[in-house]
Amino acid sequence: MARPKKYTNEDLLELLRQTRSEITEDLTPYLLEKHTGVSKTVWRTRMAKEIEQLNQAFKNPFNDSRGINPLPLDNVLTIYEKYKYNEKVLLTKLKSYDIFVNNILKMASKVSGLEVTLRQKESASKEIIQELEEKVALLKEERDHFEREYLETIGQSTYREQYRTRETKEPLSLERQENVEIVDFIGRNRDLFD
Repeated sequence: MARPKKYTNEDLLELLRQTRSEITEDLTPYLLEKHTGVSKTVWRTRMAKEIEQLNQAFKNPFNDSRGINPLPLDNVLTIYEKYKYNEKVLLTKLKSYDIFVNNILKMASKVSGLEVTLRQKESASKEIIQELEEKVALLKEERDHFEREYLETIGQSTYREQYRTRETKEPLSLERQENVEIVDFIGRNRDLFD
């Protein structure tokens, strides 16, 4: 014949909820034994699923959309209704509830702080990208300017030589295809630039 159970499942659930409201780290059978005095074997064999659900619910407080059904924590009115005739227990339960709510608020403020930091970094990154794009545009303009200067310099020296030998008599313009070929020094001297 088996020994009668010292704790009912409801007692264990109540202890689990109370412990969850006091401790912010992941609940384990060992930690529960240390905090409540109930054997870790009892926690592991009878409440393993509930412990896992409560840990998941604490890690992801907005998980209703994912179909997880966490163990509900009592609200202030429920605590008052349960313990209104026992002032000492009522104060202890309300203190535990207050600790739990404060822990949630601390977590929320950390998340909010991280969100603000990420927004600032994103804004700074966008500014850096915009500055770099402006520099690239400026460098492209400079490149185009110097390329045109180079071509005109080469073209004018070639034009002067052709004008001196009377091969051409019209002004040099890079808009005309034959003049572009005249200034294409690299194209005419491929063997030098292999």
